[in-house]
Amino acid sequence: MTAEGRPLHVGSVPNASWSVLPEGTRTVSRVPEADAGDDVVVVLLRLDGDPTESDDDRPDERHRDGREERTERGERTDRGERLRRVSDRFPETPILAYTADDDVDAAIDVGRRGIEYVSGRRLAADEETLAERAVRLTEAAEKNEGTNDEFLERFLRITADRSLEVEAKIDRLLELGRDRLDLTIGFTSRIDDDEFELTRQLGADDLLRSLVEAGAVGPDGTVPLETTYCRRTIEDGGVTAFSKADADGWAGDPAHEVFGLETYIGGRVVVDNEVLGTLCFADEETRDRAFTPDERLFVELLAEWLGQEFERQRARDRLQSARKRLENTLERIDDAFFALDDDWEFTYVNAKAAMLLERDADDLVGTNVWSEFPDALEEAYESAYREAMETQQPVVFEQHYEPLDLWTKARAYPSEEGLSVFFTDVTDRKRREQRLERLLGTTEGLQRASDVEGIAERLVDAAEDVLGYEINGVRLYDPGIDALEVVALSDGAADRLGVRPPRDPGDGVVGEAFATGEPVITPDVSSRDDGREYGGVRSVIAVPLGEHGVFSVASAEPDAFDESDVSIVKLLATNGAAAFERVERQRRLRTYELALENVDDMVCVLDVDGRVTYATEPFAAWLGVDRESLVDRPLSARLPDASADAVAEALASVVSGADERTASVDLWIERDGERVEGGREEATRRRGELRLSGLGDDSAGVVGSLADTTDLYRARSELSQERDRFDRLFERLPDPAIEVIHRGDDTIVRAINPAFAERFGYDESAIRGEPVTTLDLRYDPLDESAIRGEPSLDRRVREEGFVTDEVRRRTVDGPREFLFRGFTYETPEGTHAFGIYTDITERKHRERYLTIVNRILRHNLRNELNVVFGFASEIQGMTGDDRVRDYAARIEATAERLVALGDGAREIKEIVDEGVESDPEPVSVAPVARTVADRWRDDRPEARIDVAVPPSIAVRADDRFERVLDHLVENAIVHAGSGSPRVSIAAEPDPDGAGVTVTVSDDGPGIPEAIREVVAGDTEVTQLRHNSGLGLWIVAWVVESYGGTVRFGPGIDGAGTAVHLRLPAADGAE
Repeated sequence: MTAEGRPLHVGSVPNASWSVLPEGTRTVSRVPEADAGDDVVVVLLRLDGDPTESDDDRPDERHRDGREERTERGERTDRGERLRRVSDRFPETPILAYTADDDVDAAIDVGRRGIEYVSGRRLAADEETLAERAVRLTEAAEKNEGTNDEFLERFLRITADRSLEVEAKIDRLLELGRDRLDLTIGFTSRIDDDEFELTRQLGADDLLRSLVEAGAVGPDGTVPLETTYCRRTIEDGGVTAFSKADADGWAGDPAHEVFGLETYIGGRVVVDNEVLGTLCFADEETRDRAFTPDERLFVELLAEWLGQEFERQRARDRLQSARKRLENTLERIDDAFFALDDDWEFTYVNAKAAMLLERDADDLVGTNVWSEFPDALEEAYESAYREAMETQQPVVFEQHYEPLDLWTKARAYPSEEGLSVFFTDVTDRKRREQRLERLLGTTEGLQRASDVEGIAERLVDAAEDVLGYEINGVRLYDPGIDALEVVALSDGAADRLGVRPPRDPGDGVVGEAFATGEPVITPDVSSRDDGREYGGVRSVIAVPLGEHGVFSVASAEPDAFDESDVSIVKLLATNGAAAFERVERQRRLRTYELALENVDDMVCVLDVDGRVTYATEPFAAWLGVDRESLVDRPLSARLPDASADAVAEALASVVSGADERTASVDLWIERDGERVEGGREEATRRRGELRLSGLGDDSAGVVGSLADTTDLYRARSELSQERDRFDRLFERLPDPAIEVIHRGDDTIVRAINPAFAERFGYDESAIRGEPVTTLDLRYDPLDESAIRGEPSLDRRVREEGFVTDEVRRRTVDGPREFLFRGFTYETPEGTHAFGIYTDITERKHRERYLTIVNRILRHNLRNELNVVFGFASEIQGMTGDDRVRDYAARIEATAERLVALGDGAREIKEIVDEGVESDPEPVSVAPVARTVADRWRDDRPEARIDVAVPPSIAVRADDRFERVLDHLVENAIVHAGSGSPRVSIAAEPDPDGAGVTVTVSDDGPGIPEAIREVVAGDTEVTQLRHNSGLGLWIVAWVVESYGGTVRFGPGIDGAGTAVHLRLPAADGAE
């Protein structure tokens, strides 16, 4: 666990091997009150056994005689209440709930709250304890804390990307969710009554294909809702999640039987207060931990955003449909008049009305208004006119007539004979109102934008939506290159102008506006004669955005802008400049806040009277007080008199500016209740250095930065003691050792130990402080390394930091060979280095001796045995005496065994030279077994060799593994008891997956017990046994170097021998 808190166990502790609690765990019988346990780092909650509440908490659950009544419903209610109280009490603390035996209902209740659940039976099966599981849960929670900001940033980038369609955003969010939750499948669905339709998915291609082929899912991705996990998500109304399907109550559920998912988390997608579908993530494998509240909140966030995006899409569709009904006409028209009789026929139409209605006045007289203008039916025209006739009351209304794209304000006056209608063209006013409405919306959007790119894009959109001009853009000034760079460009501008390079201030219309700080309105840029290519643009309005850049609107037509256009562009630019200023201020504020709040620095701000106006949490914690109780109070009130006086003096110096605007003060405080070794609590003194600096900008305040120097004081004392211990160890080291200091290009002797002085004959007082080149330890000053130009040991230690090499040195006893180990380390004084010489002269002599003996065994013995082979063959050919021929054959057989013995000895030496320590890597057993079997089938066709090794089995071994199998097969065939021996090579994994057992069986006479005992190490190697079973010795030696074991057992059909090699699996823990 951590030093910041202790584990808490709620409930009685079971007496079981798996119930070991984390060290330092505090056990309570009931959930602590709100004012206790703030230092809890993890909560372990028992859900069965003794209740966690007192009897007084549940008087209604007892009989009159005092006996407690515990029904199943009461237990679940009590369990749910405990879960709620623990969750509410420790909302940010990892919680591990458990029961002694598997409890499906408990798993479901716990899972719905996002709490980790485990049963004692499962812990025992996994050979795990509550302490180990709590550590895993805490580590996972700590790891999860660092990921929220990263995934939230990715979420914001995806959702804010205006270049992506909704489907593309959904796919990216599914990918984001898979990464965040470490799951393989992400999908969205649409729910229509009782039918579930899969709309988007990632990672489920193979699963979906198999379900479609099996007929469980329709080809269009539909399936009955009742057979899906999402039905629970719809029913629960929130985020539904489980990480172990069986343990969480899904065993036998139709959804689990159809899809077989072991892990699932999903949320509802709600559009206009109706459930449209779900957004879910899943995996076919179980998850090693329950979903945390942060992960549930993350899925809820994705689902809520998706529902809002669909709502926005619907709103955009409705808005676009409404806009299509509007025409962008800016004409002024006068009042018009027409009269209708009681049959709705025109009796009079004046010229203005005819012009607005785009009809001939004479042609309209005598015709029916609804026949001539059928599009007015079922509109306000019809309803208002009929209402006026029926009520004989005047009506006034405004209405848009779509066929003529005409807004009118109509005043209808009824009479018994008909209706008199006066109407005026209010299209211009309506357009201005719409423009103003859009302009206000743009202004609000600019104030909501959170970055400069968003502000620039809103300005570009406004130029199109409000003004109707499609060529516009925003350039912002980049002081790094002293140029204006394009940040946002409308589609029309991009199509016409293409990629635009940076523009220098003063260059062109845009550069001129930025350089002068004044708007530049150019009716026709071709008249500027500035040598620039404007891509067919004629009219340009360029308005500076303060010191940030320029907003420009253009048209392909000359003199396209009127005063209204110019005014609106200036207004947009003014609001844009204000938005840029706001974003810059917010950026600076966020920087300051992050600098103070999101770091562990201890910082405070004091006014001129020494009163604390701001303090970070670490600063208050160092003083041992709450930040709320520190702010608005004098800092001196929290310090001893001596420290308070020093702070007051330094503060006065900084505020007055008499000396420099900075000052440092050494502080100390007494802290009560510090826990020390042995569990006792006693007051301890903490030390710190407070550095005071003026805030600047004419501010009278002072900022203080506190550095804790308690450990520094303690370290100085401990360092002195550590150096004393090290010096004693250095002096008593049996191997010669030297300590040097690197100063520039020189290496200076700092010390030598007595073993060095004795072995090499140097006096420490004479060479201390001298260059290391003063020591001439080389046996031959013109040694081979110097001749080859190789770097010296001193140089190698400098460059590599750690060097190991075998060297020959001159000692007081003559030349000796040493294993040199040199390494550097850093100190406040600079870089130091140690060199240690271990005498390996005797070992080198033994190695040379063994090399010579091996050469004699390999060459001389074989040459002599070749002579024996020759003479034995000659004897067999020259004699007719059967007994002599038999003796010659025995001589030849004995010589062959000696050759084999020599080969075996050489192979053992090779293996020994490679060392017992190996660097194994994954090796597939099946190909190696087949290679060995094929080789022996070719050499001994009469032998029957079977291979039964699954292709997926792999062990941790190296290229010597083939030699191991070859020796075992050779041993089985050569020593077979029949003319057609049988050999079997098989392999199978251990149940726990940590190891693999490779078995080579035969039906021969079996391996003698004496050889088995020698190979197993149960019997010493004697002269009678040393030449038997060399192949098996090699097998045992190599297998042991892999970390494996060798066992013997009955062979094929109970006859012969089976050699079992247990080896670490390629992905196992062994």
